[in-house]
Amino acid sequence: MSTAEKHVSKRGCLRSRRSRIILAVVAFIVILAAIIPAVVVTTLRKNSMGPKSKVFVPLYVYPAPGAWSPLEEVISAHPNVNFTVVINPGSGPGPNALPDANYTQEIPKLAAHDNVRLLGYVHTTYATRNISLVRKDVETYSAWPTASSNPDLAVQGIFFDETPQQYSANSLAYLQNLTDLTKGLNGFGSVPFVVHNPGGVPDSRYLSTADSTVVFEETYGTFQERHGAKLFTAIPESNRTQLCAVIHSVPNTVEGSKLRGLVKQVRSVADEVFITHLSSDYYASFGTKWAEFVDLMAA
Repeated sequence: MSTAEKHVSKRGCLRSRRSRIILAVVAFIVILAAIIPAVVVTTLRKNSMGPKSKVFVPLYVYPAPGAWSPLEEVISAHPNVNFTVVINPGSGPGPNALPDANYTQEIPKLAAHDNVRLLGYVHTTYATRNISLVRKDVETYSAWPTASSNPDLAVQGIFFDETPQQYSANSLAYLQNLTDLTKGLNGFGSVPFVVHNPGGVPDSRYLSTADSTVVFEETYGTFQERHGAKLFTAIPESNRTQLCAVIHSVPNTVEGSKLRGLVKQVRSVADEVFITHLSSDYYASFGTKWAEFVDLMAA
């Protein structure tokens, strides 16, 4: 073979080797293009918190200066999270046309946020309280904007506490009467909202008389004993948009990934969620992991 032929042969080998390298690189890129999206999707699924839920807040904290700041701070920090906040001046609206000056000062501050829905607390004593008294409480809340000459001193509906679990035709009529009253009053805005709190799973026939029902208000331990979110799937004729869950007395060891898992689990079955590590007076203050809970609700 001549020298010229040898050079041509070497060039051919080099070109062949470069071609193999290029093909290998292309093949590698193709494989990466197939693998990376799958890894990303798997990671996103693993980190996903599932459907969004509202933060439910039984705000039984007296509004002394600064007392509501932990709530106001997370509301401002998370404009994309919706909050349902229950106001309770005195086991209801109180004996007067308006609550005291601290309430009249602080309520409009909460109402000013677009992501906040305020509800007035009213108890029914499991549908045995004189319905005229209950109606009076509802009407008092509705009249706040007029009585105060301040449209921002207002709630957007009623949280009816101590509603029954066991069915009776009289109780159903009682609750429907109150829902019709609430929905028909102008003082609650254009879309009045009604929440019932039986504290457990009620007869499903009651669900239609409320926009949301608290079907769990118990300790973390009880939630675990009842197999967690599985208990919600047993509620007939319901969907998560109708359900609210309140879990208190969560151990301090449930933090980080454990708290994330709990919040994700409850969000999957309830549209409104409240979780606190406080084991006493759990609605009268904010726990040390309050901000972490709200962060997870925002995720």
